[in-house]
Amino acid sequence: MATSSPPLPAWLEEELPLARLRELLEQARQSGQLELSWELGIHLGTLAEAFRELGVRLQALEEEKRQFQERLQGEHQGYAQLRASMHELLDLHAFSRTISASFDLQDILHALLDLSRRLTEYRSCGVFFVGRDDRPLEPVALRGDEQKLGARVQAQWEDGIIPWVLREGHPVVIEDEEDPSCSFIHIPLRVRGEQVGFFALYCPKAKGDFTFGELESLDVLASHAAVAMENARLYTDLENAHHELKESQRQLLLSAKQAAVGELAGGVAHEVNNPLQIILSRVQLMMTQHREAGRDDLRLIEHNVRRISHIIRALLGFARHNSQAEGRGPLDLAQAIHQACTLVRHQLATHLIEVDFDYPENLPQLQGNVGELEQVFLNLILNAQNAMPKGGHLQITVRRQGEAVELRFADTGIGISPENLDRIFEPFFTTRSSQGGTGLGLAVSYRIIENHGGTLTVESPPGQGATFTIRLPLHPPEAP
Repeated sequence: MATSSPPLPAWLEEELPLARLRELLEQARQSGQLELSWELGIHLGTLAEAFRELGVRLQALEEEKRQFQERLQGEHQGYAQLRASMHELLDLHAFSRTISASFDLQDILHALLDLSRRLTEYRSCGVFFVGRDDRPLEPVALRGDEQKLGARVQAQWEDGIIPWVLREGHPVVIEDEEDPSCSFIHIPLRVRGEQVGFFALYCPKAKGDFTFGELESLDVLASHAAVAMENARLYTDLENAHHELKESQRQLLLSAKQAAVGELAGGVAHEVNNPLQIILSRVQLMMTQHREAGRDDLRLIEHNVRRISHIIRALLGFARHNSQAEGRGPLDLAQAIHQACTLVRHQLATHLIEVDFDYPENLPQLQGNVGELEQVFLNLILNAQNAMPKGGHLQITVRRQGEAVELRFADTGIGISPENLDRIFEPFFTTRSSQGGTGLGLAVSYRIIENHGGTLTVESPPGQGATFTIRLPLHPPEAP
């Protein structure tokens, strides 16, 4: 009956002294103690059966424990994945919040490079634009070994690898041929289906070690960055267009104001000039007749009449459009500026003002009225002198900018107050009325430059002097 029962588990056979008990039972039988041996056999069988049942239960508990551990391990892995996903979402949220709060391209790019390191370790990385300004590959943000990364990416571009990645339209991992334990990740940057560039990472990880989740997270990150970069570009374009529109409106308003004042000034100057000359001639006659008495008063009258006459001549110069073809021809800007500086060289030296003139040797010739432009340069130099009563430095720079020539007159003087910055080209506006200023020097200069098809602007950051900028076209429009 006992032999038909299932055997005990091996570990239980090792723990219990059943073999010894069977020997003792056999000895009892051989010694003639049959009843004792029979009773001991029954108890021993019962005990063995109980241990068998205990072993089965222990095995069941072990199986339940194993299944519970597997389930617990699976849930732990799921929790770790969920936690990692939450961290990725938080990082993406932080990145989205960062790029949404800024329209500065460099801020967006630095945020992209910073957050990429949280997703995967890299030795160097960079963002490259494609197809800009006839440059097939333009690095805009690099980190790590910038020179080496730029050279490797350029080589991959020339080999056709990166153009293939851009056509694929999704992240691609490429094994580094020099070091198989490292690899490149190239992620296209696309906005509304249009290719704008790509994001490259050089990572100390073999190609097969990257997970799908890593590449997907980097792709999402790059997509967010591409949209933010496009928004930054649109914002910059809009801001530039708004600035250009405001500047155009200001130029039109100033031109209209000068045209209206010029018409009025021309009529008034012609009407006033004739009687003024009569007064001046009478005063001079009286001075010859009255050699002593009242001579000082007559000199005072003569001085002020001549001052009025000077203002009238300035008015006539302002009122004339000076756009007739006569007087225009090829001119050497450098020579014209040198001539203007020569006229006031002694005056500038007396006021302790240093002048530096920087211009290229291959400066092209322009078409214009050299006398009028010398008058403009002289006005700007004298304005700089008046802005530096205690001495200073005047930097004159001439550069070619596309189809125009740009002249900059930058001084280290007291500058122009913000409330006066938009009025300095208005006729009769002056801050030196007590020193005899008429407010027509800059107005006349503005009109001359405008008649040459150019622009005259001014910048004056607080406490940093003033910079007058003249832009003259290489091929000005024909004079009306």
